[in-house]
Amino acid sequence: MEKREEKIKIEFVIDTNILISALIPKNSKLRDILLSGDFHIYAPEYLLKELNKYWYLILEKAEKRGVLKSNIEFAKEELLSKIIFEPDKFYNLRIDEAYSICKEFDEKDTPFVALSLMLEIPILTNDKGIIENAGIFKVLTIEEIFKKYK
Repeated sequence: MEKREEKIKIEFVIDTNILISALIPKNSKLRDILLSGDFHIYAPEYLLKELNKYWYLILEKAEKRGVLKSNIEFAKEELLSKIIFEPDKFYNLRIDEAYSICKEFDEKDTPFVALSLMLEIPILTNDKGIIENAGIFKVLTIEEIFKKYK
């Protein structure tokens, strides 16, 4: 009997800015990579709150670039369908630790760092504050993803 080789999926917590970048047409390569199915992507439910808060700005920028609202909406739904959202209570045990790390650069990153600590997986980000404070938690950058998926 022939053994099937199973591909190991990379796991990470995605931050809001990466998701927003993937919605922008000039970053369709990023979107294609994220949608490839080669990943287990996690996010705190807080990401949805941030996305909703800035949605009108995202649509404005898209409109200025001549992108139809329906295309951005479709990309949003497609990307969100690939993300496993975790409620606050899931990573609550690590929230104080994450806050003590994030208060030095951006308290709004606390849920992402807490989830990363809880799952023991990296955060996909290009956020300087997160990258510069990595240590207890791990970081994965877009550049690293692009190198792996040329």
